[in-house]
Amino acid sequence: MVRSGPLLTLGSVVALAAILLTVDLRISAAASKASPVATASPASATSAPASTAPGGQGAAAPPRALFAGRTSGDEFTVAIAINGGKAAADLNAGLPSQASLAGSVTGGQVTLTGGNGVRLTGSVSSAAVFGLITSFGRTFPFSAEPAVVQAVYAGRSSGNEVTVAVDTEGDKAVAYVCNGKNVEAWLQGSVRGNQVTLTGNKGAGLTGSLSGLDLFGTVTPRTGQTFPFAAELSPHPAGVYQARIEVNGLATRIGWAVLPDGTQVGVAVEGTAELAAPPLDLSDGGFTIDGGSFTAALVAGAATVVSP
Repeated sequence: MVRSGPLLTLGSVVALAAILLTVDLRISAAASKASPVATASPASATSAPASTAPGGQGAAAPPRALFAGRTSGDEFTVAIAINGGKAAADLNAGLPSQASLAGSVTGGQVTLTGGNGVRLTGSVSSAAVFGLITSFGRTFPFSAEPAVVQAVYAGRSSGNEVTVAVDTEGDKAVAYVCNGKNVEAWLQGSVRGNQVTLTGNKGAGLTGSLSGLDLFGTVTPRTGQTFPFAAELSPHPAGVYQARIEVNGLATRIGWAVLPDGTQVGVAVEGTAELAAPPLDLSDGGFTIDGGSFTAALVAGAATVVSP
């Protein structure tokens, strides 16, 4: 995915998450950046023909993709997820006017249906989806473009040796792994399909597979230490947090891996010494160390966290 479309974040549309799980998609339960708008009255609804995607019906759909957009008259926001020959969508015209659809992709054509006769048909390519939404006897032209997926996966190694937090943003990802005492690693890399591959310094790395709402794999915080781990798609305050400060004249980097229940595990590196990170106030990112007050920041998946 390229960051040419809207950014989709976890937690906005629970219904879409449920549908996408049934079709084995990696998703962040999502909605368009723009706020939902009220449904147009029948008198104002349009029935103009939909535009066709570049390349028309000859353009093939991407094997995995997430698109977000709107109908031409702003009646609905649209989020569409594609996984091979399956697809799902969420239509939002403002609560309680939401609809969840599911269906199939054949060649460059997507056909989805939902309750009350709601239907979506369109032409899909890697660049966009164009088509029609039919609802209560009216048709609404829509277009949607590739969306950047931002999601956090947080969990632990199988033997509870380390805590893992991974932030994905489109095709990029970062992670922080630590034991809260004297083992830590900053990792960064890529997301390709359902595969996450991250590397760090001193032999550190993470490889994992996204399956439904979970991330499974192995993590190596340092050479000679490799652990199986499992992490789940997690809402705020879960994530990767970081602070770079000076303590007692020493350059200090502190990392925290935060789980969805607010549990936080971190390591502070003062110069070359490693010690447990101070408690982090998750409401504002504040913390205190050696009498000084500082603020940590959430780390986005496209950030650079590994120095050469």
